[in-house]
Amino acid sequence: MSSYPLQLPEELIQEVRQLAAASQIPLEQWLIAAITQQLEVERSLSRLRQASQVADYERFDQILARVPDIEPMLGDEL
Repeated sequence: MSSYPLQLPEELIQEVRQLAAASQIPLEQWLIAAITQQLEVERSLSRLRQASQVADYERFDQILARVPDIEPMLGDEL
């Protein structure tokens, strides 16, 4: 495991400490979980961007055109 000196604004570290305490986990574990979560978000966005670059939007439009234009079922309205 590596270490990295991290300087955080006092307000931010206080809030993070409170969240970690409320979750009953050590501060370091909370920070690792937060960083891991953000990495997953970035990986997902990267995969979506890659998929959008190779997507066949013409075929997508053809598929959507087959969907009937009807009212939603009761309870499915927006």
